[in-house]
Amino acid sequence: MKTADIHELSNFLLDYAVMLMRSGANTERTVRNVTRISKSFGYDAAIAIFQRNITMTIQDPEDSSKRRTSVKQQMPHHLSLSIVNDLSALSWQSFDTDMSLNEVKEQYNEIVSKAHSSNFIVLIFASCAIAAFCELFGGDYYAMLIVFLSTLVAFSLRLFLLKLKLDVRAMIIAVSFTASFVSYLIGTFIISTNTLNVAVSTSVLFLIPGVHIINSVTDILDGHVMTGIARAVSAMILVICIAIGLYATLSLTNWLFL
Repeated sequence: MKTADIHELSNFLLDYAVMLMRSGANTERTVRNVTRISKSFGYDAAIAIFQRNITMTIQDPEDSSKRRTSVKQQMPHHLSLSIVNDLSALSWQSFDTDMSLNEVKEQYNEIVSKAHSSNFIVLIFASCAIAAFCELFGGDYYAMLIVFLSTLVAFSLRLFLLKLKLDVRAMIIAVSFTASFVSYLIGTFIISTNTLNVAVSTSVLFLIPGVHIINSVTDILDGHVMTGIARAVSAMILVICIAIGLYATLSLTNWLFL
């Protein structure tokens, strides 16, 4: 069986687990993948994943004195399902082949160094997607155009605030207010529509933390209750922040959906 230095393997697996969680993997997938790579090098792994950090213990099943426990802090989320998929495939490749740890690390570095989709492409497709949601919820074509334009503005602001590393909750409030307020201004003074209420209410949908909500449910169902509840609470806080931004627009404009 191929072997690896326990300290080197432990450091790599912690980085691997943190990257999976950062990219949007659920807890069970992360645990399975880490355990699979650890077993491929002849070690048993026990991993505890929390909202702020990951704790991992690796030991030699034939020599209990040969073990290592380490902790690493979680990184801010940067969703990339392609990275999740590639890292999962890497765990199987390590398990099924004679890859050395250095070879596994090289492929890992190649995967995580892949450029994410350009901000411009994400901006355009996100705007089109939210405009489609507007039509799905009963908006007319003018309302779709309003949502498209407001999403362009608000999503650009979101990318800018991310670069400034602003607190995520303050960022969500600011972007939610911007998206809904810009929709109101465009629909009131520039583009006339009979479904302005739909445009304003759907303009903030790109902020909904859908992956976090889904992962919280799957974590709870898989038995990772503490992590699932923590994720659910975090997602709920973000939804409340979205509501605060939307409420600010309605308050400033003194306008209610009638």
